[in-house]
Amino acid sequence: MIFCVLAFVVCILLSTTPIARLKNVGYTGLTEDIATPHNFTPLAMPFLTGWGRWLPMHFSHADNVAIYLTGNLEVLLLLALTFVIYTVAAYFIARRASDEQMRVVRRWMWIGAIIAGVIFVLTPGMASKDLFVYADYGNLVGAHGANPYFSTPRQVAYNDLLTHIDGWSDAPSAYGPIWVYLAGLLSLIFGDNPLPYFYIYRCLGLACHVLNVLLIGRILRMNGRSERTVTLGMFLYALNPLMLFEGPLGAHNDVFMSTLLLYGFLLCFRANQLGFTRFKHYWPALVVLTLAVLVKFTSIPVIILFLFVLAAKTLGAPRKIAREMPWGAALKNVVIAGALFVAITLAAYLPFWIGHGLSEIVRSFGTPPSSSGAQNSLMRVAMNWLYVHPHTSIPVVTFVAHALANRGFWSKVDILVMGVAVLAGAWYTWRSPSMRTLVVGSLTTMTIILIVTPWFYSWYVVWLVALAPIMLAFSTGRFTRALVAFCFVFSASAVLTYMNLAFFHLSGYQLAIRYVLMMAPPIIAALAVYFYIRARHKSAPKTEELPAPSESEDTSVATR
Repeated sequence: MIFCVLAFVVCILLSTTPIARLKNVGYTGLTEDIATPHNFTPLAMPFLTGWGRWLPMHFSHADNVAIYLTGNLEVLLLLALTFVIYTVAAYFIARRASDEQMRVVRRWMWIGAIIAGVIFVLTPGMASKDLFVYADYGNLVGAHGANPYFSTPRQVAYNDLLTHIDGWSDAPSAYGPIWVYLAGLLSLIFGDNPLPYFYIYRCLGLACHVLNVLLIGRILRMNGRSERTVTLGMFLYALNPLMLFEGPLGAHNDVFMSTLLLYGFLLCFRANQLGFTRFKHYWPALVVLTLAVLVKFTSIPVIILFLFVLAAKTLGAPRKIAREMPWGAALKNVVIAGALFVAITLAAYLPFWIGHGLSEIVRSFGTPPSSSGAQNSLMRVAMNWLYVHPHTSIPVVTFVAHALANRGFWSKVDILVMGVAVLAGAWYTWRSPSMRTLVVGSLTTMTIILIVTPWFYSWYVVWLVALAPIMLAFSTGRFTRALVAFCFVFSASAVLTYMNLAFFHLSGYQLAIRYVLMMAPPIIAALAVYFYIRARHKSAPKTEELPAPSESEDTSVATR
């Protein structure tokens, strides 16, 4: 474990050199940029980048394109190596380390996570410019008193330095009001200077990363899991390379949203021990989960499943005699919980909606690029294919490509998939109204959203990796193990959204190849795990069937 942690930290440290070189060549437009503005030179740059000076600066001619492609490849190779080390260490924890070693293992896990996180906080380069986007919207609210949902930074703050750095300065905010309030508060403190935000948002990402590890450990202990299981769950998040790359380095608000989700689930488990159907027990969990939705709307399935579980637990489902169920009490609980969610949402949005009509408010949700464009998705692949092949002799291929390149088509797919997921969640909740159903349903729905979304970036996988470790709190079957395998393999393949294939001269097909390389491994891993476990169960000798676990086994430490 010590060797793995040291090797992991060395790889992270070496990656700062190519990232700094990418900063110096600026933006090329070849792929998602790993760069920062030219006038940024963090104080730690000479110390961090000195360790990797031996890495080649370019493989061919010495121009900015060659330096960019070489650095891009080096960053990806070093991240791939960290995933290999991460996998070996996880296997060691799960299969080789003794129970007595778990405390030492956790100590080294914390050492590795904090050192790697601090390195990424101080790294003189970025995987995206999102933190400047957050700062610019905050500046729009805090310094200019403008409305980020009905105006853009370029319209209001054209002369501000943040607006010239912000890549979304022509678009209104796509983030929820809780994040806007936080960004506006930081703007009141730090003004228009980009440099403080460069560190503040990264420090926030590191703090949320550490909190998420602690919350995962707390949830697993609350469910009476062994020290090995607790350590493994914490490790799977703490040293996941994508979590460090998109948290302390990328400073994405998805990590902050995941912190709220994990804390909300912790409160759900606590409410379940005390009596989930009583308002005084479940309202803190509902409030925290609502705040997560008000950071990013993608966590709305958690609220829907929460209401399903609340209703089913009140009814005492499943029962055979429907007329004996307390339907009135169930309806009352759902109405009260739903009203609380709506009240918090309206209170958060109301300052931004005053003075705007209903149609204008509805239209504001569709104006950000993420609501109308496509990135790193099958829709983007189809758009790129039509650009390269505007005319083809096969009508069916043309028809399919035009359908896949249409955002309206994908909006219908999203609605259909979400509808099916909600119905499936309702059915499973009726069969088993437990915390396990709430967690599995939330993770499944969020996974499906990422598979079909037309707008995807690697940091969205943070949602999945944050929730996947708490699956260890329950007994897992074929589906849940396959789902967890999908999430963690996806965390590795999602890094390929940064990959540039210009070295291979595959003009017109780069995006399609990158998409297949990103999506195929997690799907293959999930199917392999599912059918492997199924084959083992079929070949296992028949034994007397044990009774199904009771609801008290769901979360209660006392029964354990």
